[in-house]
Amino acid sequence: MDSCLRATAAGLAVLAAACAFGMVMLVVLSVAMRHLAGAPFRFTEELVGLLLCATLFLALPQVTLAGSHVRVGLLERYLEPRGRRALGILAAAVMVAFCLWFTIEALPWLDFAFRRTLKSEASRLLLYPWMATAPLSLALTGFIAIYRLVRPAASGPDDRPPA
Repeated sequence: MDSCLRATAAGLAVLAAACAFGMVMLVVLSVAMRHLAGAPFRFTEELVGLLLCATLFLALPQVTLAGSHVRVGLLERYLEPRGRRALGILAAAVMVAFCLWFTIEALPWLDFAFRRTLKSEASRLLLYPWMATAPLSLALTGFIAIYRLVRPAASGPDDRPPA
């Protein structure tokens, strides 16, 4: 299970990096088109927005698995190991609740976009593949949060006591 989660999260992180690279290339090409040809690509802003959302959602499982979220350890610093464990359980519960809530809320929108074959305005791209990244990523992220709670040995740096 551990190797499967790691491989899936790493694969999604590679896709996130490809999306980030695509954003940079689109912006560079659009700027070049604006200055060299006098007209940028009409779809740049729209596609960069879709790629940004995909980048963020695709990277989330890897960040969660590695325990690399931005953290404020002010309270945690003063707690005993049992208190830190309780705080970790609370944090995982909040993460799982959010992932579950977001996924439940996103699925009807995804279904609506799929049924209507909605497309983006400027580039006419189908929207449901882009929209699917959010609920799929958050469902996996919620599962990873539970997995990290149950299997602390598979956890990352945020399970270490603060220095």
